[in-house]
Amino acid sequence: MSGQVLPVDERTFRGPQPSRRLAHLPGYGRGRAGQSTPFAHRLGSNEAPDAPTAAVQAAVAAALAAANRYPDLRGETLAGALAKRHGVPVESVAVSAGSVVMLDQLVRAYCDPGDAVVTPWRSYEAYPIIVGGAGARLIEVPLDAGHRLDAGAMSRASGAGARVVLLCNPNNPTGTALSPAELDDLLQALPQDALVILDEAYADYAGDAATVAASPARRLARHPNLVVLRTFSKAWGLAGMRVGYCLADPHIVAAVNAIAPPFPLPGPALAAALAALGEEDVVAARVACSVGQRRRMIEGLAAVGLPVTRSQANFVWLAVGDAAAALTQHLRQAGIAARCFPGEGVRITTGTAADTEAVLAAATEWKSSVGRP
Repeated sequence: MSGQVLPVDERTFRGPQPSRRLAHLPGYGRGRAGQSTPFAHRLGSNEAPDAPTAAVQAAVAAALAAANRYPDLRGETLAGALAKRHGVPVESVAVSAGSVVMLDQLVRAYCDPGDAVVTPWRSYEAYPIIVGGAGARLIEVPLDAGHRLDAGAMSRASGAGARVVLLCNPNNPTGTALSPAELDDLLQALPQDALVILDEAYADYAGDAATVAASPARRLARHPNLVVLRTFSKAWGLAGMRVGYCLADPHIVAAVNAIAPPFPLPGPALAAALAALGEEDVVAARVACSVGQRRRMIEGLAAVGLPVTRSQANFVWLAVGDAAAALTQHLRQAGIAARCFPGEGVRITTGTAADTEAVLAAATEWKSSVGRP
């Protein structure tokens, strides 16, 4: 069912019609709380629960003073800092207004109409929109019984002429992840003539900081067809600044830059990201708090008999199937915004200790009232 509602009435509108592809694109943000809705616990969008530090805010304010000037043409200053952090050449870094924009640029740069893009499913809900918007075909490979990527099935599906293979690890919305060894085995098994995009928006929550920083360079050295996506929206606490980037072979970065608009990031966003990179201790503390609340939430939800996955991200996944809408509504009545995937499950972001207590109390009450997962 399409989630896109186009304001076009063919009986009265006589202007140009958009591409027919738009009519078949799913909507983004199903079950997402509206920004104007007053929720005590905003746990629907996997945002960091704390505001940017004083240093980051000061950097943004200073950048605003130069808002009459254009920022870096390609975000070169930030790209250089990221290259240093990850141990790759600066030519292997491209920045964008969020990793989802980078993903869109990659798909458009490498896919012609009708090309196949293979991805595990359920996964990030923007994938079908991006792939369909480029005129490519999305081939969805079901997750296994444990809501994890099925590596064998992915390898088989990708071997049939895939142009792009799209992996989300840890996966959104299930939070499940392949181990480093499992991921390396899968990358080795995938066709070398396909572009492999590894979406690691939640990687900071799945490993220690040193490994998270170093792993892309190690994998890129082995797989020239690999692209690693990262974002400042989650662990780095800058969702509102919209900063993302990719790490890849310089040939791939050149292809992305060929279709990217100039000035991909405004000055304040660049300043925020650069300032955040100087505060890795803040990020480490934020991740540690999130992991602790994730553990509490998983243990508490499992204790009341709810089907919760062993997430490696900053959220948990409740695979409640047809009860997803009812559970989401119950959480809403308790002042909790969560992301509903009707007929499948509910994703709940890990936030503060107070957020966790509210979720566990509401989930316990709901489970008692319905007597079923």
